[in-house]
Amino acid sequence: MKKCVKSVLSVTMAASMVCAMALPAGASENETETEAVTEAAEASTEAVAEADYSILEGKTISFMTSQSKFFDAYQTMADAIEADYGCTVDFQVVPDDQYTSMTNLKLSTGEVPDVFEQNYPTQNATINVYEYCEPLDDQPWVSRLVNPDMLKDKKDGKMYALPKESSSGYQVVYYNKALLESCGITDPNPQTYDEFLEILQTIKDNSDAAPFLQTNKDNWETQIFMTGGIPVMLGDRGAEVYEQLLNNEITWSDIPEAQDVLQRYIDLYEAGYVNEDNLSVGYDDAAQIMADGKAAMYLTVDQWATDFTHNYPDVELGSFVIPFGDEPILPMGNYVQGLFVPKAGSQVDVAKTFLQVWSLPKYQNMYYEENPGYPGFTDVDGGEATPCVQSIVDTYVSSGNYVYELNGELSDANGCFNDLWNFYVEAAAGTKTADEVWEDFQPIYEDYMYQQGFEAFE
Repeated sequence: MKKCVKSVLSVTMAASMVCAMALPAGASENETETEAVTEAAEASTEAVAEADYSILEGKTISFMTSQSKFFDAYQTMADAIEADYGCTVDFQVVPDDQYTSMTNLKLSTGEVPDVFEQNYPTQNATINVYEYCEPLDDQPWVSRLVNPDMLKDKKDGKMYALPKESSSGYQVVYYNKALLESCGITDPNPQTYDEFLEILQTIKDNSDAAPFLQTNKDNWETQIFMTGGIPVMLGDRGAEVYEQLLNNEITWSDIPEAQDVLQRYIDLYEAGYVNEDNLSVGYDDAAQIMADGKAAMYLTVDQWATDFTHNYPDVELGSFVIPFGDEPILPMGNYVQGLFVPKAGSQVDVAKTFLQVWSLPKYQNMYYEENPGYPGFTDVDGGEATPCVQSIVDTYVSSGNYVYELNGELSDANGCFNDLWNFYVEAAAGTKTADEVWEDFQPIYEDYMYQQGFEAFE
């Protein structure tokens, strides 16, 4: 079936409105409506809790996820579920750099786990949920969701995964407060990109620590600077540019903002602001590096800051947004972590029942007790969020001062973005220029869109 790309402007505006209303899980403007929703959720929770889950007895659920998505609290939840329902969970944790290819391979061959975790809904097209995954619209937990509209697939309106949180992917610089204070910097809040560079230079002049930690062993970390920076720089042009790309009316080299952001990234390396071992260290190494004071700042997602604060309570983090366009605007993901049920699974009904149990407040609260944040369900206690994350939510998310990352805006092309991320790593290593990155990616992009059946690329 051939695919036509329609205007993304209305989709982007609608998604922004949904997110602005629902992020984070907070108070409604209409208290009566909020009370009604809460009462309905409580009734739904009670009904779900009292349901018959005997189908789980003696079963083992294979649960595939990646290293960066797996948390110790998952095992705590699984142990409690086993004690309550006699169902064991076999976690299959795959290295980050192999996860997407492994997921696609398993789905295409039918040798699938019962449940797997992936970014949702931005990866729907990449993993072809329409062919490979069970729609979950009729599941009891749907009535308890904080952000149901954001989770509906933009093509068919169906829901394919159980979410972990109500929002995620705040792309922010987290910094070691004590280290920056030793350099004479207190509570930095750069308002222009030049002010951001001045902070980096001050750290370089007054400390042996790397000013800007990069963990390019994991290319998904490398790409954060670009996937967030490009939409910020595009500003009001974003919807038009995305539509032109998806309709094959322009090339990636035709986007000056993309060229500018990538060149800025390369310049950070040339200026000596980045750790020299950036190609050999990964996301999992970052916390220890920051805690040891070997690096001052790390551009990453909010979950990292939450984990860091939990594991290193004596090291206080601060946060700020990189002002790419000389104005602080938060880049964030229009996705959450979702649990999918493959159609080819050997026990689909068991897997769906497992997700119902996994969603219950008793078990979800176990996760948020260790990892405070913004739950996907109205009846779950998210705990006290990490201060450096909460400040970002208060300043940018609650006010609507954010844009969605490039990956989310161009989710139809996500399947080829790993090649682009690898090119970013080559640029960081000094083996590709910014021009070469976009020139080399263009034919890969065109071929992928052609293979996906988009008629503009025939």
